[in-house]
Amino acid sequence: MVKKTKYFILFFFFTFAQSCSPVSSIVSMTANAGISSKGFSASVDDTFLKTKILTKISTENLSNLTDVAVSVSLGEVLLTGYSSDQLSRLKLVENVMKTEGVKKVYNEVQINPTVSFTDRTEDALFESRLMTRMLFKSGINSNNFSLDVVSGNVYIIGLADNLEEKTTVERFFSEMDDIRKLITIINIKKRDEKT
Repeated sequence: MVKKTKYFILFFFFTFAQSCSPVSSIVSMTANAGISSKGFSASVDDTFLKTKILTKISTENLSNLTDVAVSVSLGEVLLTGYSSDQLSRLKLVENVMKTEGVKKVYNEVQINPTVSFTDRTEDALFESRLMTRMLFKSGINSNNFSLDVVSGNVYIIGLADNLEEKTTVERFFSEMDDIRKLITIINIKKRDEKT
């Protein structure tokens, strides 16, 4: 029980530490989870799992934790970003794999000990532009997908409502000239899955 309470507190800490208003964050998270193909319960489970992963790897002595992004979709974890060396990257992946609830880990962390602030800023700005494009694209529910950009490479993980949405996402991003490389990890919602 103590362990669950600890994770619950950390969940709220990570959720609200980057927010101006806890109330608006709760309303936003609830609304987004409700309209995602995963449904409310699975969205909460993924958020909780992400919090457990971030908590676990933050306890490790990894100097470049801020250079790693964690995305979760139905228990599948996508790790992106930068690591200073192979050993740190291996340690990161091992810790994530040991986290209860993790079904699969996609390790896309690149070895680069000297990533500049400018490079990270360019990735963040590009990611923001891509998220905006996806938000306004007909046929794509942007709440179904997480998107990360590392060195101009675009990583998308999520659950498409159907084959048409998956195809639309893949075609939409693959036709963009400013994407160096596109990596998609998109599952299709099973017809009998409840939201």
